[in-house]
Amino acid sequence: MTISTPPRWLPLNALRAFEAAARHLSFAQAAQELGVTPAAVSQQVKRLEQRLGQPLFLRLNRAVRLTEAGQRLAAPLGMLFVQMSDLVETAVQTLPMLEVSAMPSLATKWLAPRLARFNVICPDYQVRVSGSDLLVDFNRQPVDVGLRYGRGGYGGLFSEKLADVAAFPVCSPSFAEAYREKLNGPGGLIAVPLIHDESSIVDSGLPTWPRWFAAAGLPATQVRRILVFESIHMALDAALAGQGVALGLSLLVDDDLRQGRLVRLSDTELESAFSYWLVCHPDKAEQKGVRAFRDWLKSELANPKGPIPPIPQS
Repeated sequence: MTISTPPRWLPLNALRAFEAAARHLSFAQAAQELGVTPAAVSQQVKRLEQRLGQPLFLRLNRAVRLTEAGQRLAAPLGMLFVQMSDLVETAVQTLPMLEVSAMPSLATKWLAPRLARFNVICPDYQVRVSGSDLLVDFNRQPVDVGLRYGRGGYGGLFSEKLADVAAFPVCSPSFAEAYREKLNGPGGLIAVPLIHDESSIVDSGLPTWPRWFAAAGLPATQVRRILVFESIHMALDAALAGQGVALGLSLLVDDDLRQGRLVRLSDTELESAFSYWLVCHPDKAEQKGVRAFRDWLKSELANPKGPIPPIPQS
């Protein structure tokens, strides 16, 4: 039998009074915030000082100032009260949570800029998105929906193909301008820095630069491996920064192309053996929230609208 240890002395009222007074540097303003009298705040602070055995405020004629001990206590205590407030809000949250696991590239480049539209049509759900390339164990992990890039055939799960994927060369407008002469020549991509995505070598059916050059009828014996990244997400970020030419995957680069942050350098595209898939536990496929999320995803993919523009700054 385990005997629980009682919590150490925690005068929450006194700590709250001190935190408010320290934040405002005023007992009167702290009292107004807490709905008590300044005398009550002063009494609570004195109680805390007596317990700690040292003053927390310097009492001046018309003001108070924090002592060194008060300064050490005030900031972390304020953070703790914020954390407790967030914890309580989470505990009493009434909206059901829809947990979505997605590859970081798809979550960042496509899903996140659009997700507010799902909240508009389905406001009765909160959506929490976690980015991970690891497969989900739907029997053990609290995940409702997974968005994956693969060949399909997810045994024992409900799976639905969302979109096929094609790859083609992309770069920033500034890079295209700087290398304009080389890029305009025959086979010009061989002569410029190319960005490589190491995650594409895990399967022979994934787009790589040698495969793209072969599809374009160009020799690939002199492919310049200038920059190599472990993920398509980082490779595309490097292309956006003007570091070279990357093989962009449809869906992941569509918004950047539409908004002029990237430019496409060739009509030749390479079909990927992988597609984007929605997967979930079979028992959840027709649950209200999952069904609504599935329908919304398919609607967004069938009618591309681009990301939601940011709120204008006043």
